[in-house]
Amino acid sequence: MNWELPQKLYSISFFIVLLFLFGCEEVSTPVEEIKEVEETAPPSETPKEVTVEEPLPKVGCEYNSDCGQGLLCIDQECKPLASLYKTDCDNKCTITAVAVETSDGEEYDLALGQGSYTAAGALEWKLLKTPDYCQGEDPLVAVNIIKKTTGKVVGEQVLTLHKGDTSEIITHPTVKSVKFTATLADVTESCS
Repeated sequence: MNWELPQKLYSISFFIVLLFLFGCEEVSTPVEEIKEVEETAPPSETPKEVTVEEPLPKVGCEYNSDCGQGLLCIDQECKPLASLYKTDCDNKCTITAVAVETSDGEEYDLALGQGSYTAAGALEWKLLKTPDYCQGEDPLVAVNIIKKTTGKVVGEQVLTLHKGDTSEIITHPTVKSVKFTATLADVTESCS
């Protein structure tokens, strides 16, 4: 009898059993490790909900044309002119006259609705008529800035000034030499 065949079968069987044992052990090791990690991990806490209220976004602008109907570009934000004034009271005041000094060295005594221009008309400014406001409020003057090129309006914006305020430097999109400021030197008001 040939002992060589049973010996080969025995060797192959032994080899398969070893593969099976080592193969199973490799698969079972990660499962055991996962169980250990799960057992040692601290219990998770339920996350608490945090609500942060964000303010409504402000609509930035450069010109009145950037804003919706009924809104003006006031101090680079779209809003109605009336929103600048507190009007829900019995005793009200109105602005009757203002004194304005400009970077051109000019001084003006004006009523609301009046204005002037600079740079040969490339920049026009006009005091807007404002609603009557509550007595005791610091009078706020709104100035409409109108930028023109060859007589055509290229942009309008509104800036606001309290007594003693000087505007930011106002430039022009096509006339680079324009660097205009206005100072509200005085405000006269009449109250009921």
